[in-house]
Amino acid sequence: MICYAFPLAHEAQELLKGCTQKESFSIGKLHCTMANLGDRPVLVAQIGMGQKMAGENTQAIFQYFRPKGFILAGYGGALVSQMKVGQVVISNNFTSEAVVSFLRLLSGFDFAGFCTCDELVATTEKRDWYARSSKNQVVEMETAAVAAVVRTRSIPFVALRVISDDYHQVLPPAALAAGFNAEEGRATPVRLLSHLATHPDEIMPFKKFVSGLSLARHNLTNFLKQLNDELPRSW
Repeated sequence: MICYAFPLAHEAQELLKGCTQKESFSIGKLHCTMANLGDRPVLVAQIGMGQKMAGENTQAIFQYFRPKGFILAGYGGALVSQMKVGQVVISNNFTSEAVVSFLRLLSGFDFAGFCTCDELVATTEKRDWYARSSKNQVVEMETAAVAAVVRTRSIPFVALRVISDDYHQVLPPAALAAGFNAEEGRATPVRLLSHLATHPDEIMPFKKFVSGLSLARHNLTNFLKQLNDELPRSW
C-alpha cells in the first residue's frame, strides 16, 4: 500500500475523485481515506499545514498503518523566476536516492531543491532571501518534518510539489489566514469575506492566487496518477 499525504484537503480533492471503494475516517487530527487508485490500494491522508502538525500526523500514520511507500504532495511556491504556476517538481534533496533513478524515466516533471520553512513566503524579497540562504528553488512548509519521520522507517519516500505561486507573485498572508483554519484543516469563507471587506487592497492578490489553484491541482493529480501506474507493484 502506498500512502499519498497532502497538507490540505483541497490538494487531495481531485485525486480522491478518481479513487474507488473509498472509506474515510479520522484519527485525532489526521484525516484519512482508504481507497483504490486504479488497481492499487492506497491511503490518502491529510496531514495538515506546517512542520509540527505534519510531523505529528505522519507519526500517527505509521502508528496505525504500514505503507510500503510514502509520497508527500501539495502546493509550493517558486523561489526562482524560471518556475511557473502548474509546474510539477520533485525534490532532489528529500526524495529517497534509490527512487530517483526510477523517476528519471518518467515525464511531466522537473527536479528541484525544496526549502522547508515555517512561514508563508509572500514577497519577491522573501523569495530571494530563501533562495540565497538555502540554495533551493521551491519553498513549502512540511517536507523536512515528514521526511525525518519517513526516513526512520526505511521505505521509499517521494516529495513532490506543484507550483501554486510564481516568483513575481505577491501573496496576501492575512487574507489567506482568514480564509483557512490551519488547525482544523477547513475553509472559513465568512471570516475571509469579513477580512476582505476591511482590507480591499488584498482582494486582487487573493483572487490571483486562487485563480491558479485549479491548474496546479489538475497538473498535480495527473502526475500522481501517472506515478501510481508506474511505481513498482511491490509498494
